[in-house]
Amino acid sequence: MDIEKNHSPEYYRDKIQSLTNLPTLPIIATEILRITREDKLSVNQILPIIEKDPPLTMKVLRIANSAYYGLRREIKSIRHAIVVIGLRELSNIAVSFSLIKELSIDFEGYHFQWKEFWKHSVACGYVAQSLAEELEFPTLSNVYILGLLHDIGKLVLYRIEPELYIESLENASRKQCSIYLAEQEVFGITHSDIGKWTAEKWRMSEEIINTIGFHHNPDQVQNSEFKICVSLIQVADMVCNFYNMNFGTEYIPSNPPEEAGWKILQDVFKDMKGIEFEEFIKGIENELKTIREMVNLLQT
Repeated sequence: MDIEKNHSPEYYRDKIQSLTNLPTLPIIATEILRITREDKLSVNQILPIIEKDPPLTMKVLRIANSAYYGLRREIKSIRHAIVVIGLRELSNIAVSFSLIKELSIDFEGYHFQWKEFWKHSVACGYVAQSLAEELEFPTLSNVYILGLLHDIGKLVLYRIEPELYIESLENASRKQCSIYLAEQEVFGITHSDIGKWTAEKWRMSEEIINTIGFHHNPDQVQNSEFKICVSLIQVADMVCNFYNMNFGTEYIPSNPPEEAGWKILQDVFKDMKGIEFEEFIKGIENELKTIREMVNLLQT
């Protein structure tokens, strides 16, 4: 049976608005994103959100008691776990866990495994956070969330057209090109487009919408502040691939110094002028083992 290809972009946008089997943003993630956006992150704000979800509570306690934190005393309460983990880290764990639990796909097919997709997403969030700290980033954004969500359109595109998405994955593997280019060839659109429309349906912030929609071409972002955040996520994505933290999701023949995001960050942060990509990212090299450990903790 021939699979119909290359519908118009409007077809896919309408599909997202009308389909009932598309994922919805989990309530816990929605609540935490809201209080983070309103700059109200506090123990009293986040504690009730965590405690009303028993599986999330268990996950947080398991992570707090893991060798990652190396404590000798057992952590038995979420309030104690917050002291150990920290509010920002706890919010990252909670959003990640709720998204992975609610939006994961059982399909383990061909060249794309969804557990590996989430590993890359989590890694990109933590790398973005590390880079933001290294650059003393001027924004109060939760860049971890931007990294976590940047590729969400891949999951949604598979939900809409599973057979076609498998075809795009096979093409990417056969031609040794990025999934982004393979999607463009098969669908006439990419996961960035689908992700942007999904984020709009979820009524997410403009910053998140722009990051999801333009993380492959941040030079197209109109808002200058958003452009810096989107550039950071593109660079974090490249760092993940440079250090083989794409977890087998795709082949990416990328030359970081030629990418728009790298150039934009060099223009904004004068200390980066003339620095080679490999030299710059050595600043987070020591954190990569820690990042990999947290990625694995969230998956187990």
